[in-house]
Amino acid sequence: MTTERREALDVMHRRLAQTGMGSREIIAHGEPVAEILRAERQENVDLIVMASSGKGRAQELFVGSTSMGVLRSADRPVLLFKSLDHGPLLEGALVPLDLSSCPEIVDRAVPALIEAGLRKAVLLHVIPSTHYSMDDDQRFGHVADMLDRQRDKLAGAGCEVDTHIHFGTVSYNILEAAGELRSSIIVLGIHRRSLLREVALGGNAEEVIRRSPLPLLVVPCER
Repeated sequence: MTTERREALDVMHRRLAQTGMGSREIIAHGEPVAEILRAERQENVDLIVMASSGKGRAQELFVGSTSMGVLRSADRPVLLFKSLDHGPLLEGALVPLDLSSCPEIVDRAVPALIEAGLRKAVLLHVIPSTHYSMDDDQRFGHVADMLDRQRDKLAGAGCEVDTHIHFGTVSYNILEAAGELRSSIIVLGIHRRSLLREVALGGNAEEVIRRSPLPLLVVPCER
């Protein structure tokens, strides 16, 4: 290990100690994704925290292959940072929800953020313009009911909770809402779709993860 890396690890240990958190290090040799996932399971962690490993002119917006590999296969939520200059993390969370079942988001992930000091959460659903029309009152009403039920679960937890319904392209609207609402973090659920229990990041989820300039808390959904 180089002197520079040793000093960086020592600084991280000291900073964690200042917050009251204990820490220890594992130095592994091998393929990064496999070693991170092995440590996740051996240590039985609650959360994986990673920085984007991308390189290039838009480094803060790029998700490298190691990060994407971990996101696709991790059993635990992953907190992904795109930039060190992200500001306060718990000012406001944008929480995109769909109509499929992902109770882990509202039942576990958002309450954990609230307990850590989250001030505001916005529950968002985007009705895709490729499948519905603006005149589909039944769909809009169904979505509104779903969002209200999820908001009720979080009522009284000490965090302001709001709901938004957008119409159009899903990934575009999530990213636009994050900017308009001045969100500090996006909480995104991803669904497992294979018998091998790997996370399939396709379409909207992957687009948001790759393009978001904000930190993301990516939560694996069991169903």
